[in-house]
Amino acid sequence: MNLPEWTIWSIALFIVFVAMDLFLIYGIIQSINEREDRAVKRLGLLLLVLVVAELLLIYAGVLLNIQLFWVLMVIGLVILIVLILFPWPENKIILDEGEPGRIDERTIMFSRNELIPETQNFNEYYSDYPQHRQTDDEFRKSPGLMNKDSRFYHPWVFPAADASFYTVAALQSRTDGVVAKTKQDFDPEKLERFVRNWAREMGVHSIGITTLKPSHLYSKGGRSHNYNEPVETTHTLAIAFTVEMDFDRVAASPRSPIILESSNQYLKAGVIAVQLASFLRNLGYSSRAHIDGKYQVRCPQVARDAGLGEIGRMSLLMTPRLGPRVRIGVVTTEAPLPVSRVNRDPSMIRFCQICKKCADTCPAQALPSDDRKITNGALTWTTNQEKCFGYWCQVGTDCGRCIAVCPYSHPDNFFHNIVRLFIRISPIFRKIAYRMDDWLYGRKPPSRELPDWMNPKN
Repeated sequence: MNLPEWTIWSIALFIVFVAMDLFLIYGIIQSINEREDRAVKRLGLLLLVLVVAELLLIYAGVLLNIQLFWVLMVIGLVILIVLILFPWPENKIILDEGEPGRIDERTIMFSRNELIPETQNFNEYYSDYPQHRQTDDEFRKSPGLMNKDSRFYHPWVFPAADASFYTVAALQSRTDGVVAKTKQDFDPEKLERFVRNWAREMGVHSIGITTLKPSHLYSKGGRSHNYNEPVETTHTLAIAFTVEMDFDRVAASPRSPIILESSNQYLKAGVIAVQLASFLRNLGYSSRAHIDGKYQVRCPQVARDAGLGEIGRMSLLMTPRLGPRVRIGVVTTEAPLPVSRVNRDPSMIRFCQICKKCADTCPAQALPSDDRKITNGALTWTTNQEKCFGYWCQVGTDCGRCIAVCPYSHPDNFFHNIVRLFIRISPIFRKIAYRMDDWLYGRKPPSRELPDWMNPKN
């Protein structure tokens, strides 16, 4: 038997085979590093099937020993790749619908959780919103966040998380401050570049600047420092940024590591926001940091308009490279900084429309399974916050299961970023990707075990 003539067609086919194999091998290595045992086994099986198929095709080519076979194989593979990865035209999708109304912060569950029975604020709130009384009475019967009687109580992790929240609270008095009397002149673009680079030095993952809209602001305050007071500001811009949440701790949700990671990143975002606001005040421009427990703005909406992502099915910011696995910080200011150029990404909304993994996995069944609806003047998905927060109060953590299972939440590396790239480009690949995610990781993947250092028995 003579060996085939190695033409440019056979070499091209061989290169494609090797590229596919190497990509799967890289995926297996990354899955080992990510401790995704199921994905390791299934990617290994997929690699084995692919290699066997490739060898059979090569053997067939050797037997036939005709150039036409290699030509047809290369053309067939190219057609298949184009069908899967080509950016086929899609129906136009509406990203926003009108200008949303402002939200009363008193209606947010964190504010309602702070209400003390039989006080003036308590009685006035349920006089204004009597429809919330029954559901709120239910969550008050539960142990509550970080309570020793909650389902996922941990004798060390809960106090550690509480220590982080305590430190965040200590920062709340520093969110605003004295503005330097003299305004410094500067090149706005150079200052923006400095702020962006300094923020990244401090651990920011993504950052953008947007015009501050009325809809970004709460209508009335809902926390102890500004309860029922109108929210007003002279600031014209908002700097929004994200910090990354640790993949392993999020994957352990809804168990105790998730609330430790949440508190750590609320603290990190708070420190950075306070520093940025203080810096801008030192330049002579009124600025305010918005941190946990002392927000005047709706952070996901500000971050979206600053170009950091889209609002997904779980009502959280979906970032292009970390999905919802982030915490957000915001600084509002009157400093004349350039607004970021924003390229909205409809593919993230389209992916959320077909995936629904967060809704299927949510232990509280608090996430919608249907399409977006007009709510308060905005086209959006709306989380049932009573169900969500009620579950938090039972388990003692801020759950985070929706964040953990989101296909966009996988680590920021080449393997997952290639998948994210083609999700953005191709509607056909998008439909394949979420099913492949289920096959590799499970539709409802189990929570990860606590790391050894968190285990009191070790």
